[in-house]
Amino acid sequence: MLDMFSLQGKVAVVTGASRGLGKCAAKALAAAGAHVALIARDPDRLDETRAEVEADGGRASVLAFDLADETSVRSGVAKLAGDLGRIDICANIAGIIGWQPLLESDETEFDRIMHTNLRATFVMSQECAAVMRAGGRGGRIITTSSVLGPLGRSKLHAYGASKSAIIGLTRSLAAELGRDNITVNCIAPGYFMTEINAQLQAREGYVEAIEGVTPMERWGRPEEISGAVVFLASNASSFVNGHVLNVDGGLSSSFKFQLAA
Repeated sequence: MLDMFSLQGKVAVVTGASRGLGKCAAKALAAAGAHVALIARDPDRLDETRAEVEADGGRASVLAFDLADETSVRSGVAKLAGDLGRIDICANIAGIIGWQPLLESDETEFDRIMHTNLRATFVMSQECAAVMRAGGRGGRIITTSSVLGPLGRSKLHAYGASKSAIIGLTRSLAAELGRDNITVNCIAPGYFMTEINAQLQAREGYVEAIEGVTPMERWGRPEEISGAVVFLASNASSFVNGHVLNVDGGLSSSFKFQLAA
């Protein structure tokens, strides 16, 4: 049974692998047997991830570029496919967030978030799908939305739009690529103790507020994304396609609030 979760002989491309959920996803895929190609902007931090993967007995390679640069994404995937001979898993984990009141928002910031979160996911998926289709072995594409994907949130216009759009993109890709045995599924994380949320955690009372509305009454630990990623990357999910998997401690499926004592 556990063989269904094995990724031995597979090549996994992981974006956002230098920190947070992306780093944990990369380490989990490597622990399951995949060679992980680590992608992010910071080569030094990618080297740290690679060192951790290799210290645990895994295999990894590093390719640093800006996901908002379409040319770099396309040439980067081509290089990985050439160097590694195949791509079986594309895990789009990278993402950025930006808080701006509507009347203070600007198009530059909006475009930066949309390009990094949504456009890069589209281009990465497109390029990796082409490699998977040419290889004839099928594949797995994983996207990352958010607990806020189907919801609205004040001052998170670009982020919310990008995460909502990723859900639609996931389902569209799943409908088209399923015939090639390429599944496309989405992970929607809740609130995790990661660097991207550091600004939120620093706000007085915010940590406690999230704990108050989450049924498990705590924030997620980054490593708790690992099981979902390995499941969606493996044969254990071979007939799961177009699905949005919430990893949020129950926040999105419940109505919970605390009354003052």
